Amino acid sequence: MHPLPAFLLGFSLAAAVAWFFRRLGMRKIRGLEREKEDLLTEESRVFSFLHEISTSLGGDRTQRRLHEDIVQGIARVVGADAAALYLTDNRSGSMLIPAALTRDCPPLIELPEAQRHLPLSAISSWLQLTATPAHDGLLGSCLASQIPVNSPPLSGHGPWSSPLAPSQEGITVMIAPLISAGRRIGVVAVAQHKGHPPFSPHAFDVFRSAAEQCAFALASAVIQQEAHDKRRIEDEIRSASEVQRILLPRSAPDLADYEIHATNTPASVMSGDYFDYIRIDENHTGLVIADVSGKGFPASLVMATCRALLRGVSAGELSPSSALGAVNRRLWGDVREDTFISLAYCILDRHSPRITMSRAGHDAPLLYSAATGTVTPLKPPGLALGVDSGKVFERVTRDFTFSMESGDCLLLYTDGVNEAVNHEGDEFGMDHLTETFRQSAAGGPASVISAFTDALKAFTGTQPQSDDITIIAVRRR
Repeated sequence: MHPLPAFLLGFSLAAAVAWFFRRLGMRKIRGLEREKEDLLTEESRVFSFLHEISTSLGGDRTQRRLHEDIVQGIARVVGADAAALYLTDNRSGSMLIPAALTRDCPPLIELPEAQRHLPLSAISSWLQLTATPAHDGLLGSCLASQIPVNSPPLSGHGPWSSPLAPSQEGITVMIAPLISAGRRIGVVAVAQHKGHPPFSPHAFDVFRSAAEQCAFALASAVIQQEAHDKRRIEDEIRSASEVQRILLPRSAPDLADYEIHATNTPASVMSGDYFDYIRIDENHTGLVIADVSGKGFPASLVMATCRALLRGVSAGELSPSSALGAVNRRLWGDVREDTFISLAYCILDRHSPRITMSRAGHDAPLLYSAATGTVTPLKPPGLALGVDSGKVFERVTRDFTFSMESGDCLLLYTDGVNEAVNHEGDEFGMDHLTETFRQSAAGGPASVISAFTDALKAFTGTQPQSDDITIIAVRRR
């Protein structure tokens, strides 16, 4: 064979080199295209996951649905075989409670001997119902350290004292703590079964980012649920307040010899004060004012109970102390030890100026004399309701009788009046209360109520009302 001319040999080598680099470039281009395609697919999975989470938050889905969307979505984003979401116990925060696990999720907590050798399908229900300590084990240690974990395949004892179960041997796990505004919400984990490739560093980066979005979504869901619960409770309280207002008299009874006006102003939505007019018989009417210890919903429930009991025992009973004794016996044992009711109960006779009163630990009513222009406190002894089973109450609490002449005025009030405070912390006080009554009593009950409304407003200014206020004014015609 004749050797190739030198210029042809040079041409062939150049062509071969050019062909080699073209092939190398094409491979690199194809590799870059595949990487681009993989990144676009991964980006699509991430955006799909974020969309599903935001849809769960924005719609009417339950928290259970959000939890399921999280485990299914995060497993899909990182290409995991399974995922699990554990949330901290709201009461103590000492336990991690399973919120959602994908099908065939391997056990990420220590298994008892009875469960260790069962197939994965047989222990799934047990896993769904079993909590784990929030500071121990595979999940708890991650939450305690607040550092995401990309573990190598598990072997031996793993993070537990007992050996790994067959369903745990060789699994690869990534775990991330779910933290929002310093609050430990729980942990999210993804797993690969034995024999499957471990998670890459890139997958770990994606997982950590997705876990941060999960924490944000879960915190937002909690805030939404708390806001929903708050609105529901407020609606229920407003409804209960309306019921309570219905229990108060809409108008005073038509008594030929007496003119009556009353007002009740709760410090909050619910009131622990109450007043009532009770028809005893054709000629007698009961007049009640009471103050339950405490405020708000619990006090209002005790108030409603007391009202019902007193109405039940008062028919035909002309002794206020006897009626209150019967109420006290029924209340005793049914109210908390720190709950009591101060109450004043007057019985008016339309044919007599004499009024019979029993004062069960309540603030002393004030009696204005039209003849002298003086105010006298009425202080018969008496014990508050609910303090004693009956022996002491019935020995101490007695009937007291006084007379009201034409133009005389009686004032019954709760301590929300004299204990009202201004910005300096000073109380309205008994002297101020007595003088306001003395100056307004001659004008009649409506004038008394108006005078106290104005005086209290001028005294407290913009200071929030600290206690329920109830006032009843009665004038004998």
